[in-house]
Amino acid sequence: MTGDIPPFVASAPDVDDSDEPRTPASEVDRDPADDGADDVSEAGSPVAEERGASVVVADDEVVRTLVSSVHRDALPGFVLAHSTSPLAWAELADIAHSEGREVEAYAYATVAHRRGLELPEAAGWSDGDAVSWTDAPNQAVLRAAYALRRAAAAIGLVFEADALGEFLASADPDAVARIESEHTATQFITIIPPGATAPATMPPTESFVIRGED
Repeated sequence: MTGDIPPFVASAPDVDDSDEPRTPASEVDRDPADDGADDVSEAGSPVAEERGASVVVADDEVVRTLVSSVHRDALPGFVLAHSTSPLAWAELADIAHSEGREVEAYAYATVAHRRGLELPEAAGWSDGDAVSWTDAPNQAVLRAAYALRRAAAAIGLVFEADALGEFLASADPDAVARIESEHTATQFITIIPPGATAPATMPPTESFVIRGED
C-alpha cells in the first residue's frame, strides 16, 4: 500500500514512524485554553458546525451487499477478489477470531484497518468529524477498527487496543455496541456424542460442551 496513513488514533509519543495508530496532531499540540476561546468566538459559525460533521465514506457496495452471505470456506477467495475492501478483510478477521486463530485475526484486521483509514481521508475527513455507524458505508471503517482492537487485546497489545478504543469512541460512541450486537461471528462448538469423552483440548466445563441425548 502506498501513501501515508491518516492520523486517526493514538500512538506512543515521539515515535513518528511507528506502525501503531496515531492521534490527530491537534489533540496533542492544541492548547485547551485556545479551544475554549475558539468555541466561544466561533459558535454558530460554519467552521464550528463543520467540526461536528459526519463524514460518509465511499465503500464497495458489492462487498457490503454480499460479504455476509459468503460461506466462511469461500471467504478467502472473496477477499482476494475485493482486496482493497476493509469490510472484506474485517469479515475474514472475524472468522479467524471465532475459530481461535488470534494471530491470523490480528494480521487480517491490520490490513482491514489500514484499508479503512484510506476511505475517510478520501472523503475529506478532518479532525473532529464523526464517522457515524448509521451511515452504512462507514461501517466498513468502524468494523475494521473494532476487529483490530479486539485482536490486539487478544494477543496482549494493550496500548494499541486502547488507542483503537479511543478512536471508535470518538468516531461514534455507539459503534462498539452496534458491532457487538450485529456482527459477532458465530463460534464453532464441538458436539460430543452420547457416551463419548470430550477431547483433551476442550475446556473442562459444561459451558463449552454440548452433549447429545439418547
